[in-house]
Amino acid sequence: MRFSAPPSQAAFFGAIALSLLFGSAASAQEAQLPQGPAKALVIEACTQCHAVSIITDQKRTAEDWSDILNRMVDLGAPINSQQQAEILTYLKTTLGMKGDQTALAPTSPKGTPRSVQARQ
Repeated sequence: MRFSAPPSQAAFFGAIALSLLFGSAASAQEAQLPQGPAKALVIEACTQCHAVSIITDQKRTAEDWSDILNRMVDLGAPINSQQQAEILTYLKTTLGMKGDQTALAPTSPKGTPRSVQARQ
């Protein structure tokens, strides 16, 4: 004799299982990222398309992060220019290459250091 749950119970328990699965995945992703003011924004915007490990497994220069973020925006990342600047600052300061002098330079929303823009 087979036991089967009524459809409503099966759907309920399925929903619980999915929420536990995705909830633990979100917690794991949060744990992978260094603390910083835009951490929640990075999780919200960037993990819609890829895992956090795509970000955390890399150490990039400030220029690299700027190029990558501009590319993501061009591909449709759901962020405005202020959010883009916050994310870029977070990536450069928390996941930038050590010793990269441009990592802490203030940037425009497009990611170009303001000192460079003034010369252009």
